[in-house]
Amino acid sequence: MDKVFFAVVDHRKTLSDSRRSSPANQEYSIKMYLQFYINENGDKVYTTKKESPLGLATQSAHPARFSPDDKFSRQRVLLKKRFGLLPTQKPPRKY
Repeated sequence: MDKVFFAVVDHRKTLSDSRRSSPANQEYSIKMYLQFYINENGDKVYTTKKESPLGLATQSAHPARFSPDDKFSRQRVLLKKRFGLLPTQKPPRKY
């Protein structure tokens, strides 16, 4: 009787390799960021477009990245205070 041997070969790739090399996954890599603009009534209108109906550029609705290790915060606050740019030194913002 003949002997049968089985060999198991692992063809799996890591998740990052398969995403990088697969053309099917590249079509899903399009990112849509939420934007907003201020309309005629002063209301915020959220959209995914880069331009408002008035032809003005929209602003990002996502907050900036925050790092708890801010090495230059003291200098930044001193400069804003010197030039009157602190939020407490400005009139209230109208939307």
